Amino acid sequence: MLTTVEKVLFLLRAPVTADAPTDALARLATVANEHELAMGARLFAVGDAIDAIYIVLDGAVRVEGIESPSRLLAAGDVVAGLEAFGDGVHAETATAVVSTRLLRVERAELFDLLDEDGELARALFSGLVRAYRTGIVSATAP
Repeated sequence: MLTTVEKVLFLLRAPVTADAPTDALARLATVANEHELAMGARLFAVGDAIDAIYIVLDGAVRVEGIESPSRLLAAGDVVAGLEAFGDGVHAETATAVVSTRLLRVERAELFDLLDEDGELARALFSGLVRAYRTGIVSATAP
């Protein structure tokens, strides 16, 4: 189990959160929980309700959608980042390719943090746009 400090250090290196101020990442780290998946376990499927975003700590997750190419996400990559701001259902399926650990941030808690911290909101959206442009997150958010 990672400490809050270890989560912050990881978030400082993750492309999606690297531009956020350290104090904002500390608040994010306090609501981020570790989530483990065994090889082959499904994180979510098309049509499931979106209840969180994830950042891969280690391992790998394959994300596939009907209208999007398959992508392999690894340490530091965000899973369901853009979808969290859509209509509330996943447009893709995410499955662990190997034993995988992720940081999980509940959607409601993320929204509360973004409401309270404009700097975190700007940094996160900047990171999500950067990830989208490089193909690391999906363009098929509902």
